[in-house]
Amino acid sequence: MTPTELFDPNNMLATSGLTGPDGARVLLEAGKDFPGGPIGLVFALFWAPVGPGIPAGVLLARHIPLHPAATFGLYAASDVLAAAICHPLFAGFKRLARHVPALRRAGKGMLKLAMLGTPAAHGEARGVASSRPAALFRVATIGFGVDVYTAGAVATGLDVPRVLRWLCAIAGDLVWFAILLGTSVVAASFADDDRVVGGVVLLAMLLVPPLARRIFPALRV
Repeated sequence: MTPTELFDPNNMLATSGLTGPDGARVLLEAGKDFPGGPIGLVFALFWAPVGPGIPAGVLLARHIPLHPAATFGLYAASDVLAAAICHPLFAGFKRLARHVPALRRAGKGMLKLAMLGTPAAHGEARGVASSRPAALFRVATIGFGVDVYTAGAVATGLDVPRVLRWLCAIAGDLVWFAILLGTSVVAASFADDDRVVGGVVLLAMLLVPPLARRIFPALRV
């Protein structure tokens, strides 16, 4: 499978089955022709909105092999790139909303829903600086429970410095990935089978956010 085929949206069903030793071989072969080699492909799998995604990135990193710290660093770099690309887009929508009442109402509704249960929404509207920690913490929880893109979109509606709001969005997403990566490392120490590790990673992706929200009320958005 070529890198182009790997990220082709029409091949989603085929690429979603890239698990186990066979999937690892396919990813390693695709990585040979990818800019930056297999390491560059790990980064692309973490960042790209299409393709086999994070489980495949973790699988490939395990077979390169990459140290978990290096894998975590690549994921962090993918979040930074996401912020660099998305911030101008989100800021553009915010400027556009000033001239489009329907868009402005939709944005305010989304922000109010996202900040539900915190003093941040009211405080930000009044320019109260003391509400900013609550708002930024909520942004981090959205990054943890949803993704960095949603957290960044919500944060764009807040009256806080852009670097700070994106740092919080990224921090929340990185905590989620750290748990995911740690789970895969622990699973690999007990069962040296890619199918088992891949299954554990998928389960962690699905179960960690809702379990964390149940245990920690502050994570409920």
